[in-house]
Amino acid sequence: MTVTLAGWKIIKDGGAHQRVKEMDTYSVVYNSILQGDEKAVLAGCRKLLSEGYSAIDILEQGLIPAMDRLGEYLNEGEKFIPQVLIASKAMQNAISLLHPLLTENEQEGYRKQNVVVIGTVQGDIHTIGKNLVAIMLRSAGCKVIDLGANVSAEKFINAIREHNANIVAMSALLTSSMLRMKQISRMIKEIDFGHPVRIIVGGGPITPNYAREIQAEFGATMVDTARKASFSPESGDNVSPETNKK
Repeated sequence: MTVTLAGWKIIKDGGAHQRVKEMDTYSVVYNSILQGDEKAVLAGCRKLLSEGYSAIDILEQGLIPAMDRLGEYLNEGEKFIPQVLIASKAMQNAISLLHPLLTENEQEGYRKQNVVVIGTVQGDIHTIGKNLVAIMLRSAGCKVIDLGANVSAEKFINAIREHNANIVAMSALLTSSMLRMKQISRMIKEIDFGHPVRIIVGGGPITPNYAREIQAEFGATMVDTARKASFSPESGDNVSPETNKK
C-alpha cells in the first residue's frame, strides 16, 4: 500500500517503511498548519531543529506539503477561506522562525528571499483573489509588493526595477483583460533587468494553455502560486520544468 501526499519527497531507497518514517517525522508541523495551530507549529519546528533537522527539510517535508493539501481541501470544499487565512498565519509564523536559517544555509533552487510584484492587470479591478494570493505568498516567505488593481505594464516594470523583484504575479478575472496580460508579459520579457524575472499568472479565465502561450507559469490556486514562488530555477527561464501541467 502506498500513501501519497502532494509534495512529499519520494524516497526510492527504503520503501514504504522509510516513507512512513518521513511522514511521522514532520507530521506535527504538517498537521498543525492544516489546523491553523500557531503554537503547535512553532513548537514542532523548534523540536525538529533541536533534533538536528535542517530548516530546508522542515520547509520541504512539512510546511510546503501542508500548503499543497490545504489547496486540495479548498478545492474540494472541505475547508473555506477563513480557515485558509488562519492556516496561512500559522505558516507565516513558521517561515519567520525558519527564515534566518534558510538564508544562512541557502541550497540549490532557493533564494534568500524571493521578491514578488503582484497586481491585477490593467482593465480589471477585481482584488479578492489577488489579495488572498498575496497573503499566501507572504506565508511562503516571499517579500510582496502589492500594486493593487488596474495595474499598467509601466507600473509592473517600474516596481520590478525599484524593488529588484525576481517574480511577477499577475491576475485577471475578466476575459477582456487577458489580452492586456499578454501584452504586459511580452513587455516585461523584452527588458533586461540584470537578473531573471519569472512571471506567474492566474485568475478565473486563465488556463494552463494560455499561460504557455504567453510563456508564463500557471498558478492554479493561491496555494499553488505560493508554492511556485518559493522555487527559483537556476536556469533563468521564466518557465520551470514543472510548470503548466494539465
